[in-house]
Amino acid sequence: MTNLRGYPQYRHVGVAQIYPWRPHAFQRDYLLTLARQSGLETSELMCKGSLEKCYDKQYQTVGFGSVDHCVKCRLGRSATARSHRQFAIDWSTRDIPVEGEEQAIISNRAALVRAEVASDVGPRIGGRGLLHAYRAGYHSTVRWIESCGVDLVLLFNGRIDILKGVVDAAVACGVDFMSYERSWFGDGLMLLPRENCLGLRHIHDMCRTIGGSELADEDRMRAERIIASRVDRTGSNEWRDFQKRGEGTYSDLFGQIGKAPKVLVLPSSNYEIWGHSDWRVEWADNFEAIDYLQSALAIPFEHFLIRGHPIWAQRVGVSFGSRADEHYRTYCARRGIRYVEPTSAIHTSALIEASDLVVLNAGSSVMEAVWRGKPVISLAASTYQTVGVCPTLLGPGQTFDLPDDATRRRQIVKFVHAMDRIAPTFVNHLKALSSGEQQAFEGADFDDVVRQLHHDTLTAPGKNTAPVGAPIERRPSMVERARKLVKYGDR
Repeated sequence: MTNLRGYPQYRHVGVAQIYPWRPHAFQRDYLLTLARQSGLETSELMCKGSLEKCYDKQYQTVGFGSVDHCVKCRLGRSATARSHRQFAIDWSTRDIPVEGEEQAIISNRAALVRAEVASDVGPRIGGRGLLHAYRAGYHSTVRWIESCGVDLVLLFNGRIDILKGVVDAAVACGVDFMSYERSWFGDGLMLLPRENCLGLRHIHDMCRTIGGSELADEDRMRAERIIASRVDRTGSNEWRDFQKRGEGTYSDLFGQIGKAPKVLVLPSSNYEIWGHSDWRVEWADNFEAIDYLQSALAIPFEHFLIRGHPIWAQRVGVSFGSRADEHYRTYCARRGIRYVEPTSAIHTSALIEASDLVVLNAGSSVMEAVWRGKPVISLAASTYQTVGVCPTLLGPGQTFDLPDDATRRRQIVKFVHAMDRIAPTFVNHLKALSSGEQQAFEGADFDDVVRQLHHDTLTAPGKNTAPVGAPIERRPSMVERARKLVKYGDR
């Protein structure tokens, strides 16, 4: 039991990973180990397999029905399984309805088809498999909490079917929970108190605080190096890096697009945030938002250019982004807007450099745009919404002012520093080796988790100050070894 006076006195930490995607299965074992070292009892909610078509079986690229995915999840079971109690999901509960269940899994349905507008999403997508998985996750979690006396749940993601059920069950049982995900830039672990992986409340609070503070020179220079790596296209530890060298060229840009655009629109995909209250906007869709902005700017559509996101030309899970591409292609044809296809060799950086104004719907290209001296407007909620880097329009009728160049540059550095060093937990003890691998070091303190929960913040006092020790050696799991031979789709 933690001995911090005045802090929550947790006794039993339960961890739910379910899907052993990299590097999160390793992070599950890391959290379990830290909890045990802190003197806490531990258990794990696991899946022993079923014939249900859960999210993983429907979403992932490689698959031969059901059995292979169940095998993958079993191979990815905790390396420390013998050190804690395991509680299996009871799939017989799949027929017991849960209030609000359809809304709970709507982002899962949207993700399977990479939906872009409301008409893309329907209750038939994913069939009853997603619903059954959510129900089994919910009811099994209630039983797990009651049987093991779990009073703190740490879970991966919290959006995906079974795991969304875990979140909702923890809330219903009055049990604290934190979701964990990889951090944006690779170091540490994103742990959000009482939010799933899409929560913005703590990130907005953190950015508001950091946005009004001054950075030490060391922090400022580190953040500037991260931004420069994107602008110069030298690569990074981001999960999907579209800024590598060799992906297009600056040569003959105007021969390919004609005159430079005054307004460059860089849309992002919306399917994962579907239905999450923190990301709610008043626009019917991003096309209504673009129409409003055009009227507010009084710039003819002929001076706009929309660049289809490169990810729309890539397979994510079983789907390509053809729906989004088709919607934006049709919209541009109706409005007389130039459209650059997702497959185009024209690099987004070249388009940003050529434009006067960059319009996003929460995209991370805010870094490149600001660093190249371009003002930015976001037409959707974003992680950088409260840091003061650009105006955010969440619905019609809103007015906006564009910060000057010096303010934009100063605030984007603060934002990157916050997302790199402040938001992640164990940032000094989990160092990125690549986008999917980390090296752990001794000395991390599970009380960092307790402090964040107690203060309900990402900026808890004393967070990430524990001394860093020697590297921790570990053997890769069975599923990690299998991925060395076969790239099993986990993106």
